[in-house]
Amino acid sequence: MSGRRTVMKGSQATALLLLALVPIATLLSVPGHDIGPIQFLDVAEKAGINAEMRCGGPEKRWIPEANGSGAAWLDYDNDGLLDLLIVNGSEMDELRQIIAGNVPTQSRQGVYLFRNLGNGHFEDVTKKAGLLSAYWSTGANVADYNNDGFADILITTIGHDLLYKNNGNGTFSEVGKTSGISQQVAWHTGSAFGDFDGDGFLDLFVTGYVDIHSLSLNEPAPVCEYLGLKVFCGPIGLKGEHVVLYHNNGDGTFTDITKRAGLDRVPAAHGFTAVSGDFNQDGRTDIFVANDSDPNFLFLNQGNGTFKESALERGVAFNADGRAQSNMGVAVRHHGSEGTVAILTTTFSQDYFPFFKQEKSGLFSDISAETGLATATMPYLGWACGFTDLDNDGVPELWTANGHVYPMHPHYYQPFTVFRDRVGKFAQIYSYPAVPDNSYRGGAAADFDNDGRMDIVVLPIRGRPLLLRNATTNRNSWIGLTLRGTRSNRDAIGATVRVEACGKTQLDSIQNGGSYISRNDPRLHFGFGSCGKVDRVTVTWPRGGVQVLTDVPMNRYSTITEPG
Repeated sequence: MSGRRTVMKGSQATALLLLALVPIATLLSVPGHDIGPIQFLDVAEKAGINAEMRCGGPEKRWIPEANGSGAAWLDYDNDGLLDLLIVNGSEMDELRQIIAGNVPTQSRQGVYLFRNLGNGHFEDVTKKAGLLSAYWSTGANVADYNNDGFADILITTIGHDLLYKNNGNGTFSEVGKTSGISQQVAWHTGSAFGDFDGDGFLDLFVTGYVDIHSLSLNEPAPVCEYLGLKVFCGPIGLKGEHVVLYHNNGDGTFTDITKRAGLDRVPAAHGFTAVSGDFNQDGRTDIFVANDSDPNFLFLNQGNGTFKESALERGVAFNADGRAQSNMGVAVRHHGSEGTVAILTTTFSQDYFPFFKQEKSGLFSDISAETGLATATMPYLGWACGFTDLDNDGVPELWTANGHVYPMHPHYYQPFTVFRDRVGKFAQIYSYPAVPDNSYRGGAAADFDNDGRMDIVVLPIRGRPLLLRNATTNRNSWIGLTLRGTRSNRDAIGATVRVEACGKTQLDSIQNGGSYISRNDPRLHFGFGSCGKVDRVTVTWPRGGVQVLTDVPMNRYSTITEPG
């Protein structure tokens, strides 16, 4: 996250500092906020999304204060409307208590749950639902881990990770300890659910950022230098954290199988976002991890209960220059009809966002330079991100939430941006401006009003979230698909869907994790432009069954249930 801590001197530092002082709009030659047909309106206040984000003090004197937190979309009450979970940080005095083993007073500000009322408004049901967090919450995730038909919640923290079982009556019970989730104090960030062994139950992978017990949080705060600025220290020079893998026992409990899976041999790293998916098209669920200032991880599922870390040999450990970058968020996109994927990570400012495209050989190449992303993303320090078809034309746009980590930096406040892909070339087409207190971090895409246009929630590190309602106007067609597993895990995580319409084929899969320690709409969404009919939908379920449908209606959400 905090990028290169190299102390530069002389002309090199002067040149970079002068570049940092140039307005971002000037660097990109962006004449205004809206330079394309895609439009958003911030409706957070009107909708009742009144969370107050916090992440330490305003000066950001220690590294935990700089990272922000995540959000997750879920339908916790099964009414067909997506509700919103937002997790929150804390204050340094409370963090010191947590690390000392003294659990601070539980605060409802550590987590928010907003119930979607279906009329453009949300109700804060946090207290009613029984959600509380005494820890410094970081990541938000959701999955039906016990296949009972109700969405459960995982909150990663600096402290103990919290697993909230959905009771099916609008309330949740925290079952982390009784379910086997570690009760050791650690700084965990990203998570990813996936049925890694194919038994029909979702296992859980968790990554961490810094060994919190090796970090000095005593006054005075350690000081490092960045381009002549006095800033907090890290992550370079700080001890990283190890990953954890839990096996779902199928009875509501988990077992730590990190060692059995061979992941105990993976070095500690500064991990942020994890995402599960099939990254080598062998039908098994793998895991990608964006690491900050360390090589990324790609854990390929060997099918025998173990994983092989393969990022270097597959080409996603480093960028095209052979450098490890400060990777925060992850966006995964399928390209073509052959099932291969592309992976983008957001990175530090003055360093481009790498875009790794998988070749037919299965190896990945960083194609940021040839697609224009290397130039377009250079000014930004990016966090949440995603590939989402925002105008339903059949080609996903790339959106990114941006913000610097040093409050004294001239570009601490950076915009939310959208990049359009046209024939393999990306160009920025939209920018939602940053305002004071809005250095953006977490974010997630979802169609919260079920109008077929994908919306996005964006979290600042401090202040009120943005709820960006998609106000794009066109007559393009779309479909939305909810997959329900019966033999497979109920969320169908790991399923692949191929859609054929008007001579074109689109492919997507149900993944978990991604963005920046957040969770997007669990439904699959496809846009078709002027095409008025879907010819064929082919679903490959996680446990291997294939289902073909030819009567999926346009411009509505449909549920596809796995044959028994």
